[in-house]
Amino acid sequence: MKRSTLLVAGFVAVLVTACSSILGDDPEGTAGTSATNPPSAECIRTTADNTPLDTGALSSDALFLAAETFTCANDVVVVGEGDLNQIAVASQLAAALQGPLFFPEPRLAAELGRLKASRVHVVGSITVDAPGGAETVTHDITSAVDAAKEALGVETEIALGSEVNSATIIETAEAISAGDRVVRPQLTPPGSTPPEPSIVTSEVVVGLAQPPTGGSIWLIDASNPETILLGSATAASSGASVIAVDGEDLLGYPEVAEALNGQSPSSMRPIGEQSNSSEWERAVLTNGQQVPGGGFYVLPKEGLRRYVAFYGFPGTDDLGILGEQSPAETRALMQEFVDAYSGDGAQVIPTFEIIASVASAGAGDDGNYSYEWPPETFTEWIEYAGDNDMYVILDLQSGRTDFLTQAKIYEDLLRLPYVGLALDPEWRLLPDQVHLEQVGSVQASEVNETVNWVADLVRDNGLPQKMMIVHQFRTSMIQNRGDIIERPEIQMVIQMDGDGTEPQKDNTWSVLQEGAEDAHWAWGWKNFFDEDEPGPPTPESTMSKQPTPVFVSYQ
Repeated sequence: MKRSTLLVAGFVAVLVTACSSILGDDPEGTAGTSATNPPSAECIRTTADNTPLDTGALSSDALFLAAETFTCANDVVVVGEGDLNQIAVASQLAAALQGPLFFPEPRLAAELGRLKASRVHVVGSITVDAPGGAETVTHDITSAVDAAKEALGVETEIALGSEVNSATIIETAEAISAGDRVVRPQLTPPGSTPPEPSIVTSEVVVGLAQPPTGGSIWLIDASNPETILLGSATAASSGASVIAVDGEDLLGYPEVAEALNGQSPSSMRPIGEQSNSSEWERAVLTNGQQVPGGGFYVLPKEGLRRYVAFYGFPGTDDLGILGEQSPAETRALMQEFVDAYSGDGAQVIPTFEIIASVASAGAGDDGNYSYEWPPETFTEWIEYAGDNDMYVILDLQSGRTDFLTQAKIYEDLLRLPYVGLALDPEWRLLPDQVHLEQVGSVQASEVNETVNWVADLVRDNGLPQKMMIVHQFRTSMIQNRGDIIERPEIQMVIQMDGDGTEPQKDNTWSVLQEGAEDAHWAWGWKNFFDEDEPGPPTPESTMSKQPTPVFVSYQ
């Protein structure tokens, strides 16, 4: 993520505003009090801002948080950036004293003057220029822990091990939040090199996935442990809560969603660098709706997931196996395929692929050579899938109308977290074409219009990622295929839709993949019970195709 110069400018504006707001004032209790007598509440602002904060440097982030949180402070804490154990105790001391935490920075002297600090607590061997009249109190790890215990009025402490690891961050942040104990890291001997941290992002994310206690919710990347400690210290004074996230995989942890379920996305604020954070992802976390199989991605970033579908139209056996029996009976028939397709260790999601609009021989009243079934036609199937952890794909055979026009008919169904969409260009006609006289086609621009509409629907409703499929068995079926856009809200799948012998299907599979080695979409494969000769490839053979199909359907 590029660092925002606007945030730096914003910091200056906040600092100037904060300075002018107290210039010439001497709030009661801001001078001459002991370290155990923190400043009155009038010195602290309740932080409810959700503007992302990423100035580009830890020391600048600290200045910005102090400027927006504190109008004054009896006690401030300053620590160097090189020793995570020292930062852990400094953050606890700052929280206990209800004062800001700083790191050495050219603008620090001006900020200490603005705050009218009475005492500057320095943790470690750094040098800080305290403002005139302020007392400088130097601490090592032991004395900083003792001072924090005294300020909190507690005796309980937890001794940390010699290794600086995920537990250092988790235990410290939890102790700050609880305010009933202090953790004591190992003392780094003078002149020795601080221990090298060993932080595992996933451990920190899961370890700090606790429901917020109110106020603004600060989302801090777990790979930035110093920022977590800084945020925890400031949050303790400002009324905010801290949740650790994986900035490279914000939706990869259901534990975070469980902690944030029911919270307002507007209360969330990214602190520090989070390259993939977005308002949509934060809305997904608070809504808590997951895709079948768990999580928020159609294809999880860890492990193999495969969707196995029966294709057709409810109530008729002319269009595929799905319509030959009830939803429950269809699901029972699918079980042997679900079992077979898990043979390579994949998590298999049973799927109904339903023809929502069907190509018709006649023009129809609207002249588009396609019949759009009313959405309520599929209620029984949709409800059964939702109750049984299944996915649903609505398949469009749009005739002479565009795919987006038809997709909008099924908007209410597409608002469900387990319903995706398929576009079948074989049945997409030009104004002078009719079905079965030629193979239809679609321009990438039309696919993109539909992708954008569905992605916006997902984003605006805080839905988990949704699957979109485009069928193809000839290169001409998708014009300018390489121009199909990628949206994070959508998992695109190109499905090989040809029938015939397995060698013929393999040849089609190979041709379709030419030039698409680095494409953003995944691949699907289709088998036909009747049209494949002498029958459909076995699940084992289908799974052996490269790249491995993530969506396999049967007609």
